[in-house]
Amino acid sequence: MQRDKYEQLLSTRNERRTLSVHEIHGPERTLAYGFTSDKGTWHCYLDGANIHVLVYRRSTNSVVSHLASPTWNVAELAPDKRVYPESVDAEFARLLLERGQDLPYTRFDDKRHAPVAELTFHGAVYDPDTAALVQADPYA
Repeated sequence: MQRDKYEQLLSTRNERRTLSVHEIHGPERTLAYGFTSDKGTWHCYLDGANIHVLVYRRSTNSVVSHLASPTWNVAELAPDKRVYPESVDAEFARLLLERGQDLPYTRFDDKRHAPVAELTFHGAVYDPDTAALVQADPYA
């Protein structure tokens, strides 16, 4: 490889490392659902004009963290542990992969897929007006 090709390759790696809500088509929905290394439930979803990343404790129905933004660095759109592939939006996964961000998948579970296949949100969502979780988590 020539130096100019090498430098071009390196600069390409850092391009498009963000994802905007305007690049995700379709209705409000779960984009990815999984868990964190400290056993928090991790839910990334499209709601309104923002992409939300919510971490909560199912056992206590309490919010650990919630962030919402129209644009994200793609590295922040993957949990530090695993996502359930049956609860990942295919378009979202493709957009992340195009930007160099893979999701840490666990195994596909057909039994888990059946109860969530038709749900809009696969986990709880955050209500900023009450600072509480709304919409029951189907796995709580």
